[in-house]
Amino acid sequence: MKELRLLDDGDSFRKSAYRHIKESDFFVDFSHDEIDILARWARVYSADTGCVVLNEGDKSSCLCIIIDGEMNIFKKLPDEHLKIAEVVSGESVGEMGIIDGEPFSASAIASKDSIVLLISSEDFEDIVNQHIVLGNKLLWKVAKTLTARLRLTTKRVAELLTG
Repeated sequence: MKELRLLDDGDSFRKSAYRHIKESDFFVDFSHDEIDILARWARVYSADTGCVVLNEGDKSSCLCIIIDGEMNIFKKLPDEHLKIAEVVSGESVGEMGIIDGEPFSASAIASKDSIVLLISSEDFEDIVNQHIVLGNKLLWKVAKTLTARLRLTTKRVAELLTG
């Protein structure tokens, strides 16, 4: 099974994390200082095609931002895995679990070689508590993402119910 590989550690880690965060559309409205703070907390990984980044049913442990690449989101059904979404560079997965701590509701699998940034639940909470302005900005970003996805889901359910 393919696994995530940490891109950098030690002294080079923070510079690499900063560069990847700065390049991400997810953080386009974050300042230099905010990105610098995030670079202390986030970890950057490579995920080869086919790598399971988040596994449905596992304890939610992180927010995942796709820096480069794509992920397919799959939901387990009794007889199959149903592809329910595609997530691309600048988007995130794992938002629900970072808020409620419940297990991942679906699996995220790299559909091409990808670079992902992970912020653990504990680090996310520390950022929110220790860096109030940055924490608020992250929480609003997560809230907007969840709201957009809920609106899309509501639209899809309505379409399915009306044929």
